[in-house]
Amino acid sequence: MITPAATHNAINGAVLPWQQSVWADLIKRHRHSGLPHALMLTGPKGIGKHDLALHIARWLLCQNPSDDACGHCHSCQLWAAGSHPDFQIGQPEEGSRQIRIDTVRHINDFISQTPQISRCQVVIIRPVEVMNTNAANALLKTLEEPPGESFLLLETERFGSVLPTIRSRCQRLSLAAPKAELALQWLTATGVQAAIAEHALRMNNNAPLAARDWLSGAAGDTQQRWLELLLQWSKGSAPLQTVADGWSKFELGDIITWFYGLTCDCMKAMMQVPHEHLLYANAVTELSSYAMTDKIKLITLQDKLRLTNGQLLSGASHHNKMLLVESLLLDWQALLIQRSGSSA
Repeated sequence: MITPAATHNAINGAVLPWQQSVWADLIKRHRHSGLPHALMLTGPKGIGKHDLALHIARWLLCQNPSDDACGHCHSCQLWAAGSHPDFQIGQPEEGSRQIRIDTVRHINDFISQTPQISRCQVVIIRPVEVMNTNAANALLKTLEEPPGESFLLLETERFGSVLPTIRSRCQRLSLAAPKAELALQWLTATGVQAAIAEHALRMNNNAPLAARDWLSGAAGDTQQRWLELLLQWSKGSAPLQTVADGWSKFELGDIITWFYGLTCDCMKAMMQVPHEHLLYANAVTELSSYAMTDKIKLITLQDKLRLTNGQLLSGASHHNKMLLVESLLLDWQALLIQRSGSSA
């Protein structure tokens, strides 16, 4: 799917604090030798890859750029209005997890044209790891011989899952989560209390934007509900259908990611890792009060969750959500070993 900036809240503010040095390096590179026509931004979810890609696009399109876009030229005005004719975003169509060949064909057609306003054209492709084989093959020639003054900014959370033929034709820009102190400072500056911000960052691998979205989207409450249902199922106080219905109302990828995190905490607890280092310490404590987990079966379940998550992230998953959720819950039940004297 090709979309203009208007549907993506085009960035008009400053570069995120933890990206200042990266931004300064990009400016220096562009002034001395120019940026590559294909730049791949890599890094974990929620650290601002897309924000940076939008910032780069706005700057490249600006008619009077310095250390940033000027904010006043015709290009910047069109950008602020979300209607810049020389900028597009390619991503999966609604209801799909893959970037398909039609989207790439549109991209190829777009950058083969002469820029209308700016000196170049910019396309963001995200997330590039979900591009199917036909789409990737259609993009290869453009990556090898980009027409005119065009720039492709590709975003990925899983660099290793991007096809080698795509990786080899891009320069990689690796981005990392900020240090804990800077992440906390940024999140509290948005009005979040320090204790809440610390917890949100801890639940989101210190990724500030992911933590912000986690708080604003009530993800914490949702995950707490998943925990409650799982504990009821573990104790035998809720039937399978009730728990599966409660889980399947949400995105399968979110459930899998959360469930995998919980199983990791269970494994850490079995290895005597202190509870302050666990994300779901309260749940693990409650669970361990009446049941133990079979280590071999736990590892098997983790492998299943890892495989499923990889399939979901690649866009190649064709799972029946309800059947998969029920299967995972039955696998979980099978690895619990009731403690003697337990009332469950």
